Amino acid sequence: MLSRKSFSGYLSIDARWTHRRNSPSCTVTALDAVTKRVLACVNINHIGGNRQHAQYSGASNNMESAGTRIILKQLKKYNILKDVKEIIKDRDNKSVSVFKEFGVSHLERFDPGHVSKNISKDFTKFSASHKTVEVFNDKTQKIEKIERPFWGLNASLSMWLWSCFAEEILTNVRKCGRIVSTIT
Repeated sequence: MLSRKSFSGYLSIDARWTHRRNSPSCTVTALDAVTKRVLACVNINHIGGNRQHAQYSGASNNMESAGTRIILKQLKKYNILKDVKEIIKDRDNKSVSVFKEFGVSHLERFDPGHVSKNISKDFTKFSASHKTVEVFNDKTQKIEKIERPFWGLNASLSMWLWSCFAEEILTNVRKCGRIVSTIT
């Protein structure tokens, strides 16, 4: 209850599944992104098997949206939703329609940590599949093969992404006294 009284206005919503692909259970948590205190938490269980208290039927990858809907209802019930300044979430959260339903879609922000991690992972996968690249050398006027052309660029890409978000992060630090966009 204390966390609800001292809410900073920066809401972070994320989910954790029991395992990848067709997960039977998902826990969605809403945190105050500044104080790191839990505002609301809901466990979504898929109907089937021997699971007691199962209440969800549908695709497993939509459980986060179902949990987000329940959390936003709770926050509205306790008059916290009106105090939300930003909703910080990861890129794979499919709750856009839920945010629109509650009239808070304009407050939605992506977490830079998740975004840079996802892009870094995609770039690593790309560079692993392109171990050699053919390039045209202007000096010799020939096509040459370059071995491991992306070697070491992953760290550079990650730093570049953080620099893109630096202004937003520093603005949030000035507003709240802490970085609010580091969900892990």
